[in-house]
Amino acid sequence: MNKRGVEFSFGWLFALVVGAVIIFLAIYAAIKFIGSEKSVQETESAKQLESILIPIETGTEEGKSTAPIIFPAETRVYNECNSEGNFGEQSIRVSTLFGKKWQEQGLPVVSYNKYIFSPDLMQSKEMYVFSKQFKMPFKAANILIMWSDKYCFENPSNEIEKEIEELKLNNVNITDDITTCDKKSRKVCFASESPMCDVVVNTRANSATWKGKQPVYYEGSLIYGAIFSEPEIYECQIKRLMKRASELALLYNSKSELIASESGGCSSDLQGELKSLAAAEMQINNSADLRNINLLAEELNEKQKAMTSCKIWGD
Repeated sequence: MNKRGVEFSFGWLFALVVGAVIIFLAIYAAIKFIGSEKSVQETESAKQLESILIPIETGTEEGKSTAPIIFPAETRVYNECNSEGNFGEQSIRVSTLFGKKWQEQGLPVVSYNKYIFSPDLMQSKEMYVFSKQFKMPFKAANILIMWSDKYCFENPSNEIEKEIEELKLNNVNITDDITTCDKKSRKVCFASESPMCDVVVNTRANSATWKGKQPVYYEGSLIYGAIFSEPEIYECQIKRLMKRASELALLYNSKSELIASESGGCSSDLQGELKSLAAAEMQINNSADLRNINLLAEELNEKQKAMTSCKIWGD
């Protein structure tokens, strides 16, 4: 074989190898770019969802129904809560079904003043949400209740039944017989502890127990958070709410001190209770402490109601 022929063959072989490497790198880069673009899209979807939640949280009248949030494709919404820091943080991530494959989750969209009570994972093309005021005794925040599954409430109280009907929640059914519930629905029992129950609500103990989990405790409007929210998410959001309520109690205490200094002591009787409430809220261990905190709040509220002037917060 002549030398020139060998060189020619080697040159072609080298070119083929280099070409194959270049094509591989180009394909790899394209795949990484597409993956990066998908991640950006998922992050943008989470931001859009947060934007949709803002008017529901702040602009709608409490107890009024809102239209379902409809996604263009089957979507997973991940709810994450962290109670560390001054007020903790709330974050949501989104993943979309593309063909038969779930896309990688986008970056978390973080908020420090939102309180979403929900399962840690929701999957559907439709999500449902409504807001409730949380007061103890003054308004601390609007909480958001969010879910995607069908629910079936067995024998709820008249008050809850009326509220559910007023909210016109199409995917929440009310029944007096759990066996009539849709098999795929989450079954919430108020008057029994049937093995069919996914959540058992004890209105005497103010508790809600998800199947296989420890009970959580509620006061007032938090009953909806206890029903619809994953227990771990619920406990985290309670700690965050209490941190916010504690800071508000201290602010109202400062307001009381200012009013008292300008009016010869008016409203000074509230200051001891405000400080006690703030301390109890800041030191909360879990939702079981809500009962005692609520008693302090009710005493404080009754004391302000008895005042004819110098009231610190509105009804």
